[in-house]
Amino acid sequence: MKNEENPATTCPHIGQLVRDRIKARRISKAALARNANVSPQNLHRWLSHQSLQLSVIWELSIAMKHNFLQDLAAQLPPTFTTNAPDPTLPLKERILALEEENKLLHAKVETLMAVVGK
Repeated sequence: MKNEENPATTCPHIGQLVRDRIKARRISKAALARNANVSPQNLHRWLSHQSLQLSVIWELSIAMKHNFLQDLAAQLPPTFTTNAPDPTLPLKERILALEEENKLLHAKVETLMAVVGK
């Protein structure tokens, strides 16, 4: 199914995304090709493509120590679901525990104030 020219549904240019990262980190394309274990010609071909196979994105991520998959995921609408664990879950649980503790402490303070106030 072909997407309309809606920015939310248009696939980003993966080759450009990688080229931008190469430029930002000042990585030599020859060194990257060696690190990714591909010929410089193949690397050049990859960087010119709008879409790449997941295995190629994976190899480039490993070779550059950069998570391109997360960069792509960040461009999807936040309402989309994922199976990835929520890194904020422990913090949310801690906040809930602290809120409960806060309620308990407020109740104790009110009780003490009532006793002292008499």
